[in-house]
Amino acid sequence: MTNQFYYLKLRANIMLDGDIDLAEREVRSFFKNTERVSNPAEVETKTGLSNSLAGLHTRNNGCIGFLACDTTLSNDELVRLLNFIQEIWLEKPCNTKIKPLSNSERWSYKVKSGGKDFICLLPFMACGELLGQNKIPEPKVTDIQSLTAYLAGSQDIKHKTIKAPTTGGTSTQHLHSLHKYKAKFFPRLIRSFLVECLPRLPTDKNNKVLLLDPFVGSGTALVEAALLGIDYAGVDIDKLSCAISEAKLNALMIAPERVDSSINELIKNATQGASYEAGYKFPRKIIQKFERWGALDEQIEYERIITKWKNAISGIKDNETRQLLWICLSDALTRKFVIRMMGTGVGRFALEIAKTSLDTLIISNLKSLTRSCHAAQSLIEAYKISLGKGTVHQGTAVSLPFADNSFSVIITSPPYLPASSGREDYLVGKAVSCLALNLMSDDEIEAAETGSVGSMKWSIENGDGLPSAVYELHDWLLSDPLREIKAKPVLAYYMALKKALKESFRVLMNNGLAFFVIGKESVFYKFSSREVLYKVDCDKIFADLALLSGFKIEDQIDVELDKKNMNARPRSLDSFYETVFILKKISDR
Repeated sequence: MTNQFYYLKLRANIMLDGDIDLAEREVRSFFKNTERVSNPAEVETKTGLSNSLAGLHTRNNGCIGFLACDTTLSNDELVRLLNFIQEIWLEKPCNTKIKPLSNSERWSYKVKSGGKDFICLLPFMACGELLGQNKIPEPKVTDIQSLTAYLAGSQDIKHKTIKAPTTGGTSTQHLHSLHKYKAKFFPRLIRSFLVECLPRLPTDKNNKVLLLDPFVGSGTALVEAALLGIDYAGVDIDKLSCAISEAKLNALMIAPERVDSSINELIKNATQGASYEAGYKFPRKIIQKFERWGALDEQIEYERIITKWKNAISGIKDNETRQLLWICLSDALTRKFVIRMMGTGVGRFALEIAKTSLDTLIISNLKSLTRSCHAAQSLIEAYKISLGKGTVHQGTAVSLPFADNSFSVIITSPPYLPASSGREDYLVGKAVSCLALNLMSDDEIEAAETGSVGSMKWSIENGDGLPSAVYELHDWLLSDPLREIKAKPVLAYYMALKKALKESFRVLMNNGLAFFVIGKESVFYKFSSREVLYKVDCDKIFADLALLSGFKIEDQIDVELDKKNMNARPRSLDSFYETVFILKKISDR
């Protein structure tokens, strides 16, 4: 352990106070002594690092970082584990027990300040975010070196090459942005909780930590596990979610040059196939929209374009890169044909068709894929990452295909309560892609919706053994003529969530941890005003279900999300919170 001071500069894009609290929570798990700083002068006083360097590229208001000391971690470990930190500054160590930095560590840069020698380190997570922000066409390891030098105040790096960190914006980087996906994890949030708990997780007979996400979604938790060298498994009832997750994970292991070659082949195929007749057909519900609009010619033209790209992708010889290209097509379809559930409970949805042409969206996605693959491989090389391995299973969280006591940690986010979220049928919004990728037929989509946790089509007559608050919500919904249709699906949702929690408890090792991220509350309101009619404390109901399933609640953390939308429903201007439950399995068996 060393008493050396570290200046940990926060990411410039951290906007909410709650994110600063999460950052401090993470830092305190690695350093014995930590204090917040809001003025660069404080850093200069404590460390000798100049005011100008300490204040370069910082957040605009309030806390700009932390001063910390007493850690057992090496510099190599700190850059991999700190997720909310933009730069790690420390005086160049003269202590021979501290491993010296070699020239091959491109995420480090040496600086003279105030007569002292300092080192600036660029953490892995911040590097991934900043590479994406800079929009470098094909990021290389040398770009990581240039980025680190720029953050450290080097005057040799031109602004045209490297841009300063922006305030606000997204924390989604490289392969995480491969496909648009509603309500997906924020990578640094999940990675932060994971790295914090690693030292106390149980391991298997090979002394390995194993991670499970039973609602895998777009695979964020699995990608971060892989990048931390943790083996993983994911489960989802939605075949498109499984395909997206598998594509991201495979992309971590594919040489970018192979992707570039397949993209060139694809564009050639698409150009040669411009005269193809339509073979793809929209899902029945989408065709009904075109019929209602009297836009049959428009429908046929879109189907012809989709067929062109389907045939072009099918002609790609490389199986692994072909999978990535299918996901590029799916993302373009998701952005072109925007489906929004109306929240009425009867399956009504609005279809909006984006103005940008489908060809333009696909070409843009191919460029983004190239950039993401190069960025991911450069990060893996620069930070010497040994990837974790695993599998993705198409299945359901209420009946997991694993033996008892199989996993060290679970990180997941179940669907929100369907009755008020408007996300009544997740698969409706994915139907265009599911058919285009030959993943599911219309009939299979209908069938899957009836078994999806959170779907309005999964209903039961009664549900025994649920918290009293669930029955109170059920009775209130029954009493409202506009919402009575949602009463039975609410019971089904909570019964399914209870089963999923029990399954998670079953497959978790003793003393293992489960992180569940849920919506803190759901609110029903008058459609014409902001008047609240009924508020559901989803966090309290979940806590009761977790205890009923055998878990001990170690912690409960409310996280504010920056998701305000001026054009959305009346209460969308309110602050929105998710609650992270940290559950522990303590079994007497």
